[in-house]
Amino acid sequence: NTEDFARLLHMTAHDWRTALDRRLRPLGLSRATWMVLAFVRKLGSPNQTQLADQLGLEGPSIVRLIDRLEREQLVERRAAQDRRVKTVHLTPKGEELSAEIWRVAGHLRKELLRDIPIEEVERSMALLSQLHRRLEQMQ
Repeated sequence: NTEDFARLLHMTAHDWRTALDRRLRPLGLSRATWMVLAFVRKLGSPNQTQLADQLGLEGPSIVRLIDRLEREQLVERRAAQDRRVKTVHLTPKGEELSAEIWRVAGHLRKELLRDIPIEEVERSMALLSQLHRRLEQMQ
């Protein structure tokens, strides 16, 4: 029943993030913190706008998050070629923490997908990518 597709997709994403939140709790990380650190690592020192887009946040929200992570010495901002643009980089402390986030997330992903054939995962990813592109075109 396609009427339940969006609800199921939303609940699965929510439950996945919640499970990861529980596993990262011993590190003292909020969802916003671990998501920023994970995406800075994944994107390789993005600018603030790229990071906000990937996380689905507004500019002021990402600025506040990065300000806090800078105070905690987990990230630092650097001027890009265009000095109006700031890129976000992990500090050594942030690099260590983001590596642990990725390790924990990888274990969760393996546990969740352990008995699902790779072909099913790839088909699901193709479908989700197609839906994502359609939604981007609607904006």
